[in-house]
Amino acid sequence: MLVVGPILARLRVGRALDWWRFNYARLRSPGRIVALGLPHIDAPFRLRMSPDATLIIGRNVRFRPGFSADIEGHGVLQIGDNTAFNVSCWIGVTTRITIGDNCLFGPFVSVTDGNHRFDDPGQLIWHQGLETREIDVGRNVWLGAKATVINDIGADAVIGANAVVTRPIAPGSVASGVPARIRRSLYTNTVTRP
Repeated sequence: MLVVGPILARLRVGRALDWWRFNYARLRSPGRIVALGLPHIDAPFRLRMSPDATLIIGRNVRFRPGFSADIEGHGVLQIGDNTAFNVSCWIGVTTRITIGDNCLFGPFVSVTDGNHRFDDPGQLIWHQGLETREIDVGRNVWLGAKATVINDIGADAVIGANAVVTRPIAPGSVASGVPARIRRSLYTNTVTRP
């Protein structure tokens, strides 16, 4: 005989914890948070926002333990439906980062839209300001463990583990390396020689 009661009770408790964690984060954050559905949130979950910052979360978004986001100034972070963040992902926003639907983020992935300037050796790096750009991660993108993203990624792309995306990655590409280079296209199944 199948016992459904305890399983349903666990599911309800899990969603209650998601509700509690989400509302706790929303109440503690001075910025604006819009959610189209209740996200799945595993603790610890860290969200730091400026009063003018915005976070938009789609339906069925999953945050595994250790997710962290810093949204500064008038920054906007938009996360599409059915996107999942594995353990210890970090996102830093000063302008805008848009993540499409159905994306998978491996463990320890980081995404940021700003780099420190460092051209003036007579001045401290943190006094030189930032170079920023809006970042678009297309739909159905898979980012391997420990990838770092500081530029756009097209839809249906795969980014290898430990890759550093410093230039735009075309849709349907498989890219890896430091800096990330396109190795082949999933659309044409052609291999690109480095």
